[in-house]
Amino acid sequence: MIQFDKIKLVIWDLDDTFWEGTLSEGGVKKCGNVALVKNLTDCGIINAICSKNDKDAAEAELTNLGIEDYFVFNSIDWTPKGPRIKRMLEDMGLRAENVLFIDDNIVNLNEASHYSPGLMIAEPDVLPTLNTFINQTTRKDINHKRLNQYKVLQKKQESRNEYSDNLSFLYSTHTCVEIHEDCLDEIDRLHELILRTNQLNYTKKRISKEELKALLIDPEIKSGYVTVRDSFGDYGIVGFYAMKARKLIHFLFSCRTIGQGVEQWVYSELGYPALEVVGRVINPVTNDPAPKWINRLSGDEETITDESVGNQSKILVKGPCDLSILVSYLNIPNAIYEFTYQGSKNNSIEHHNHSVNYLSFPFLNEADRQQLLTDCIFNDERMFNTALFDRDIQLIILSAQTDPNLGIYKNKLNDSKIAFAEFCYPLTDPQNWPLYIGKRVCCYENNFTEENLKRFADKYDYVGRLSPSEYIDNIRQLLRKINPSAILCLLLGSEKPYCANRQKAYEKREIYNQKVNALLRELAETEPRLKLISFDDYIQFQDDYLDNINHYKRHVYFKAATDLKRILQEVAGIRAKKTSRFKLFLDEIASRFRYSKFRNNRLFFFGRTIYHKLRD
Repeated sequence: MIQFDKIKLVIWDLDDTFWEGTLSEGGVKKCGNVALVKNLTDCGIINAICSKNDKDAAEAELTNLGIEDYFVFNSIDWTPKGPRIKRMLEDMGLRAENVLFIDDNIVNLNEASHYSPGLMIAEPDVLPTLNTFINQTTRKDINHKRLNQYKVLQKKQESRNEYSDNLSFLYSTHTCVEIHEDCLDEIDRLHELILRTNQLNYTKKRISKEELKALLIDPEIKSGYVTVRDSFGDYGIVGFYAMKARKLIHFLFSCRTIGQGVEQWVYSELGYPALEVVGRVINPVTNDPAPKWINRLSGDEETITDESVGNQSKILVKGPCDLSILVSYLNIPNAIYEFTYQGSKNNSIEHHNHSVNYLSFPFLNEADRQQLLTDCIFNDERMFNTALFDRDIQLIILSAQTDPNLGIYKNKLNDSKIAFAEFCYPLTDPQNWPLYIGKRVCCYENNFTEENLKRFADKYDYVGRLSPSEYIDNIRQLLRKINPSAILCLLLGSEKPYCANRQKAYEKREIYNQKVNALLRELAETEPRLKLISFDDYIQFQDDYLDNINHYKRHVYFKAATDLKRILQEVAGIRAKKTSRFKLFLDEIASRFRYSKFRNNRLFFFGRTIYHKLRD
């Protein structure tokens, strides 16, 4: 029997189920389930595919139907479906009891049920009933938060597969967990968690919303909710606890946190209170110490802080990937990281760290955000979110090296601006379109076509890149908008030429940097909240560069971390411990392997495995 109210995921077969016809034998004749998938998503129910088909052909058909972005964790090949569905549920952290698998072949249904006991299975004749249920449900997720969260989880799972061991992967995720006490403001989400969590619900007490409200206002009960974010995205509210007289009444977490150690971290933060576990949970908590990879940039060293001052200061580190290299040599507590990341279209999102974008993106209304996502295939929903303007941020570490790279485009209708792509190859110039389509210039992994480039050019005009004075004006504006007591630390680009440059975008970049840096130093003389770190202090030879004027050898970042360590101490009262020179040595070796001609052979993978073992 299908319990529709328990469904969190629908897994679709394709041929003669999602669409009519067999893709490999005459093609698709008709597809009447596109609207249903969209309605399921609007109600917070996730959709996935398990099909015996040619992957490329199936994905192309889904693209033609305009529905491919509504599916996650797809499994499309010719192997048996039972083991594949079992693996899908494990990767997604879902119980079989909350999943419906729809297939026209009873053999596939029985096989899936055998591998995943409790799985709800049905033939396509269930679809009218499912459609009726969805049309009547009141639970809505119009912004597709759950879908986006599972897209983040999918990217995370794909990244996990690149690591030789799980511990190294966990240290790389920069997982940040926070406990909040304003539970009444989030009572709807907390009540949903209480009713719907199972695998990581240790207490399993299902209560009404009125009972929850009474619990939250009870002065004898201490309660809190848990948020999680990492380098892959923000997971939002994923946990809740309530405790009375050192005994947990409620202790529960979303399945999206499975495998991250979040529940153990929270349990240790609460001081290991009494906990009576009801039923089965997938990850028991113990009196062991908190996982070291949580709230650490690098989990293999302890962070030294001044216990009397500054250890609650929140720090934002925002910029391109080379900034992530610099801070990897320091353990910074209470830090938020906004680096280049992989977007929902598997593209690289770096332009959110350009001043034109971060000064406008967070303040756009929903209609303007959706318009940017529609107009620009290179945009991503997550790019609108930043901690830059949070009132509790005390220190912002920002790179000045993104702005000189990108071109600025102005909307023809409302004069709004957006920065993207190397300034010397305007997206609006048809002469450059073959370069983008053929990926002969920096595309940030976007799949440009003449159609989407023309659509962009019809709506935007190219206005050039920021001048040095315009960049300084943006920094002044940023200082006015951030927390009035926050310090802004800028990393300055090199003023020394990189003689081996072969890239048009970096021609005479040192001259641009000289002008910007001079204006920033002038501003810093009158603006005490502005701190500067110059890479030129550590660049002595051409060999100190890596492959362009913005990228340096590891020892340059290692030395620059000394300046940053000093600012952390002065501004936030944090004595961050610096990594050892032995790790720098290992990083230098890894870097040489990464850029060597042998990087695709077995020696490279063996060396990478040894590197992670030694570093950990």
